[in-house]
Amino acid sequence: MIKSKLRRILEEIWNEFYKKYKNRIRPSVIAEVKKVMKCKDISNGYIELKCHDCGEIKKVGFTCKSRFCTSCGKIYVDNWVNGMLGKLINVKHRHIVFTIPEELRNYFGRERDRLKLLPQCAAKAVTSWMFDQNKKEEFSPGIISVIP
Repeated sequence: MIKSKLRRILEEIWNEFYKKYKNRIRPSVIAEVKKVMKCKDISNGYIELKCHDCGEIKKVGFTCKSRFCTSCGKIYVDNWVNGMLGKLINVKHRHIVFTIPEELRNYFGRERDRLKLLPQCAAKAVTSWMFDQNKKEEFSPGIISVIP
């Protein structure tokens, strides 16, 4: 089985990293790392493919489907982008990135349920600004927010 670079790195350092920082790592992160480390591992389940000409059998391990995985995550993102492209209308779009100031990152790291407030606040800021800039035009702004 060919392993990704990320998986090889995780296998080399994860146990030591976990021992050192386990109190600071969210359970969801631990679960995602464990998934990545088992991605395509046939001991985790597989499908068997057989060549009808030569009879060769190949086992292909199931994927982890984690967004953190370099292989599965790319598929996830590509599918998401293709889905969004089908929903967008042919008008000008603006890409705005909102970040959490460094001083607040630990707060939101501990209080993860409060992350849902950020897109709401960002939407209010953007729509307020847009209405100020476009008082004469009728429009209905839409906002897509993604919090990994």
